[in-house]
Amino acid sequence: MDGIPGATPRLTIIISRGSTALKNGHFHEAARCFKKARHASNQLQGESALERSLLHHFYGISLLSEIPFQGDGDPLEFVPKEADYYLFKDRSYSSYSKLYSGTVSPEDYANQMEAAQKELKIAWSLLENESNFLKEKANTLSALGEVALRRGEANPERYYIQASSFLESLQGEIHKQRIADINVKICICLEGSDKIKAIEYGEKALSSYQTLLKKLISETQSPSKSVETQTSSDSESSSATQIDPSIQRKKSERSMLIKILSKLQFKLDDLKAGSSHLAKPGRNFSGSSWS
Repeated sequence: MDGIPGATPRLTIIISRGSTALKNGHFHEAARCFKKARHASNQLQGESALERSLLHHFYGISLLSEIPFQGDGDPLEFVPKEADYYLFKDRSYSSYSKLYSGTVSPEDYANQMEAAQKELKIAWSLLENESNFLKEKANTLSALGEVALRRGEANPERYYIQASSFLESLQGEIHKQRIADINVKICICLEGSDKIKAIEYGEKALSSYQTLLKKLISETQSPSKSVETQTSSDSESSSATQIDPSIQRKKSERSMLIKILSKLQFKLDDLKAGSSHLAKPGRNFSGSSWS
């Protein structure tokens, strides 16, 4: 996040440490830093609503992500969680959460989720009446949706639906995939109460993921770049293949999309089985045509 006007060097360092900890999946340290930064920023004059909102937002995200989902069957197991949008790209939140070795009582877990929700609601209140900051509004609402889902609240999809409406006003592939992720989450929220609507949102996500996957396949099937290097010892020519880092990243994204597509198709097949009049033959995304 950007610096806060008038921030002391110490506050700037705390924010930087918190951001680095969040990107590395060190959620406890991130929460500690953003909590300190939030208290320190309250004493400053001139910070904008966005800057104050971001401190509460990142503190809330850190609290939300610090403790993995408690209970049987994480409903968001196969779709990116809020933490995934801030982590370095070579790791996912699920890989960090599996390393969590602490134990937490149901009461402590509930208190943690309540604290995360409080921070995110403050973040939202600071942006709600602002005409801009659509991406930041969507991020906070989506995080509130995850908190509500983890707390077992009624109608958590309301946050995701509103978040999606903001993202639809923005351009870019990254926003298209985020909307698809949100549509999956809406599907998950609705699967127990309205199977027809759940299928509708799931199908929208499926279509978006298919389009994104086709684009990634096209972009990652181009020949690798090669360069010729000359060895100094024996003057023999050797060929060294250099893989474009952007291609490697897109290949990782492609693999992740294939996994999401497969899991989402299974979920849709189950939903359609419960609504037999909507049932259609399933599609397989694990075959060679998608690899």
